Amino acid sequence: MSESSSVLSPATWWRRLGLAHHNWPGRFTVLLVAILLLLVTQPLFSRHAFAQNLATATISFVLLAALYALSSTRIFFAIALVLLVPSIGGRVALLFTASPAVEVVSAIFSCLFLAVTIIALVSRLFIVRSVTLDTISAAICAYLLMGVAFAYAFAAVELQNPASFSTALFQKNAGLTAPLLASLHSFIYYSFVCLTTTGFGDISPVSEGARSLSVMESVFGQLYVAILIARLVSLEVAQSIMKERE
Repeated sequence: MSESSSVLSPATWWRRLGLAHHNWPGRFTVLLVAILLLLVTQPLFSRHAFAQNLATATISFVLLAALYALSSTRIFFAIALVLLVPSIGGRVALLFTASPAVEVVSAIFSCLFLAVTIIALVSRLFIVRSVTLDTISAAICAYLLMGVAFAYAFAAVELQNPASFSTALFQKNAGLTAPLLASLHSFIYYSFVCLTTTGFGDISPVSEGARSLSVMESVFGQLYVAILIARLVSLEVAQSIMKERE
């Protein structure tokens, strides 16, 4: 009876899901929820008057959730914290000014911050010895963040070199103080088209910088999926073998 109640106890199930001890309360799962919230709300409310404020809130939530996810690794946490200040600071400044320089700096630092987060998440996947809910969440987060990071890179290219894409991705509206915040969903859309190599063809890169980034993202997307599946399968096989030996 004691063994049965121990197996069915909430603490046991919590531990099996990878949300116990240092994983509590599921920091990678929290990050995944933040990313999904960003991806859903950006296109859904892109035409609303409060689109910029909502973009600032959701993006800041993703950045803070990513910082929380890195809290257990001091080196990545320190680097991310340094990059976080100009990322969020520039985003708040964009609510009051339409300075192109602030938009470029904010986009670059956001891209760098997300790149550090992706490296930290992928590094963790090669350290863990078992597949848990948080492990899977970390793998999904790294893939989704790759798409968002490249979206910022594309935005920076467009800001520096207008007409880098065949379609105007920035919303032209005199009432917008920060076109990047209101048009981020367009760059995210194009970024995930490249990442998944879907290739709809409605938007195509024109400048050399946009073309190089598009090719780079497509290659990274394919390599990540192949390496990720191989890693998770090997972990699952090793975990099954260990259970059989026990």
